[in-house]
Amino acid sequence: MRTYRTSVSSKGQVVIPAELRDRLGLEKGTPATWSEEKGKLILSPMTERQLDEIMGFLKPAAGAPSMFEDSFVERERERKREKK
Repeated sequence: MRTYRTSVSSKGQVVIPAELRDRLGLEKGTPATWSEEKGKLILSPMTERQLDEIMGFLKPAAGAPSMFEDSFVERERERKREKK
């Protein structure tokens, strides 16, 4: 494992070395999360591949209504109950 040196700016910004950005496919605007584990900071970028995997996981099964469509159906049921 190679070690890279960087510093934190007065605004709290950190530059990720170009070699790492290239290797990990990080581009301007790539969302990322920071976490702390045993005194170490861990940066976890949300790459396009990870986002595609998440979206695939959230996709409804073939023929099933989406959560969005299902919420409209449920709201219509509530309206009918309220009218009674």
